[in-house]
Amino acid sequence: MWTADWWWKTQESLPDGSAVVPVILGSDKTMLSTLSGDKSAWPVYLSIGNLSKAKRRSVKSNGLILIGLLSRCPNGPNTHTIKIAYQESMATMLRPLEESVKSGIKVLCADCHTHHAYPRIASFLADYPEQCNLTGVKYGWCPRCEIDPDDMPGFSRRPRRCHPQRYEDIKGIGADR
Repeated sequence: MWTADWWWKTQESLPDGSAVVPVILGSDKTMLSTLSGDKSAWPVYLSIGNLSKAKRRSVKSNGLILIGLLSRCPNGPNTHTIKIAYQESMATMLRPLEESVKSGIKVLCADCHTHHAYPRIASFLADYPEQCNLTGVKYGWCPRCEIDPDDMPGFSRRPRRCHPQRYEDIKGIGADR
């Protein structure tokens, strides 16, 4: 991860002596009941990109922590309500990071010195249904660009979606109801 250009650009924008801490989030729907199959939830995990891939994946290293468990919405709400609930829940779980993103946090590092660290959300690992919930696009549409589903087999480069604007659109639809 530390070979990515964004890491170095972010590092250059921080005060001298500071370090960027890339935050990696992940979520995937999990079945909680094996007999009836109707109980499910979305665990949300957090790791940091400063750890090696081997440490992040190792069960014994605690490189991946559970920060929350999103329960399944009860039957009945429309898809916009579910997406808003998903996004609001994610915002609530990540709220503790808000202040440290702006002002940084002091961290005791392996060299026994205290350094100023600035967390940045670097990646969100999710399969297609979670991407739709997170970005607010309709199932069957591309969560990254503005291509019509009928044009997907022969698509060329399309403009990227404006996710902050899409989030405002979803909030507006939910407020009308």
